[in-house]
Amino acid sequence: MPSLHSLIAGLGALGLLSLPLHPHPSGSTDRVTPGVVRVESTSHVSITLLDDRSVIQQAVREYDTDLAEGSGFTVTPDGVVVTATGVVQASRDPRVYAANRIFSDYFKIKVPADFSRHTLDDPDLNRRLQACYPPQGQNSTCIATVTTNVTVFPYLDPPLPDGLPAQILTTGASPAAPAVLKVTKGGEKQTLPTVPMAVSLGPSVVALDVVSFAGRPSAKQPAKADTAHLDPPGTRTFKQEDRDKLAKLLKNGATGGALIDDNKSEVVGLLAGDSGTPLTITPVDEIRTSLVAAGVTPRRGPVDVVYESALASYHNKLYAEAVPVLLQVLNLRPDQAVALDHLKVARAKTGTAEDAGARAAATPVAVAKRSSAISPLLWLGGGAAVVIVIAAGAVLALVRRRRRRSGMEGGSTAEGAHDPAPGGVASGQAGSAVASWPPAATQVFEAAPYEAPVSPERDVTREAGPAAPAAAARPAPDPSPPRGQAQLKFCTQCGMRLGQGHRFCGFCGHPADPR
Repeated sequence: MPSLHSLIAGLGALGLLSLPLHPHPSGSTDRVTPGVVRVESTSHVSITLLDDRSVIQQAVREYDTDLAEGSGFTVTPDGVVVTATGVVQASRDPRVYAANRIFSDYFKIKVPADFSRHTLDDPDLNRRLQACYPPQGQNSTCIATVTTNVTVFPYLDPPLPDGLPAQILTTGASPAAPAVLKVTKGGEKQTLPTVPMAVSLGPSVVALDVVSFAGRPSAKQPAKADTAHLDPPGTRTFKQEDRDKLAKLLKNGATGGALIDDNKSEVVGLLAGDSGTPLTITPVDEIRTSLVAAGVTPRRGPVDVVYESALASYHNKLYAEAVPVLLQVLNLRPDQAVALDHLKVARAKTGTAEDAGARAAATPVAVAKRSSAISPLLWLGGGAAVVIVIAAGAVLALVRRRRRRSGMEGGSTAEGAHDPAPGGVASGQAGSAVASWPPAATQVFEAAPYEAPVSPERDVTREAGPAAPAAAARPAPDPSPPRGQAQLKFCTQCGMRLGQGHRFCGFCGHPADPR
């Protein structure tokens, strides 16, 4: 049988190859995607050039330059955003860029408009240019002030063309450190979608999803999700085969993007790194520390609560149930992009074969028959025994009834021979009637009132008080029959009347006198 074992082993290997290396639950990023944002920062430089060659002159210029761009995520419904410090505080100094620009404009010489320091052939101009570069000192020929402008672009549909202005609350000491921002407009209603944050980067976390934006979010530019793996688990180190892919993502705006635990769908960190910083993870522990320093507590909003309720039905393919909940989400936030997309899908699949709710309604669940552990022969035997008992009881009742009828007829005949019925009615005719108590042919005597003798020496009325006359007027009845009438006798066994002089009951045969 070696060939059979080899075949089974080969099929098992093919089955393992077909399985994913790690679980990626359907919709594991859907909880986070609505709260992911794009962050763009620019620098506004106001620079003044001092020219003292003859008469002191001042040249003032204003320049705007792109500082950095990346991704981030919202942690409160009123617009607190977390990103990497390198997104809002680039390593390139915008004052160098402004010095090159103003020297080129004022002195009409060719100086590249970039962030590099240059030298000029003219010694005097070169001295002045070097004194214009930062840092500013006593001999500086330029005075520059820099203002950083940050704009947050939430994932909304339709998108906000100008985004939401934000201010920087805190930054870190390195480009990979967390930076905390707060939108200054657009979060007043506290309906901005947020992300669920984990407590810490657990030691068992292996599979991650990186969610970021390569451009400004819109229906044509949705959030991009890519997978990555930690090696070893729970550390800041990515697997070697994932590093090139992540480096390309950083160049396309993934810096500061959310890292999602693939099993729990929670944010466990942010992605950081650039040309001067190695690829790394900023864990959620450091993010929470930065939020505490900024006086911010992460929380979810009402839109998030209703949205997650809709996701439960949507990802269970209960599309008919998901539609009204998604409508409620859009009632709170009409431009929630992910809810809009899910609503289109849910409406298209409602009532179709893909709708699990429709399939359950169309296919009634068959009631499973309970199997009995008792043998069918035992059931048959028990049923036969019950039938036999019922039949025996019916026969016994019929025999007793016939005996009672025959006894009643015999007793009536015997009474007719010795005790004719009054009024000329024969006892035999009375015996044919239905037996009742007292029998129809029985004459019931009512005893005469009994008068108790009253002693002349006792005054009953005086002793008993006012109630005495009433008691005396109604003496106790005498149970004895009237004088001249024979005393009636009844059978102590069946209760029927005994005939005069009978020694045995004519109905049941019981002795009339048990003595």
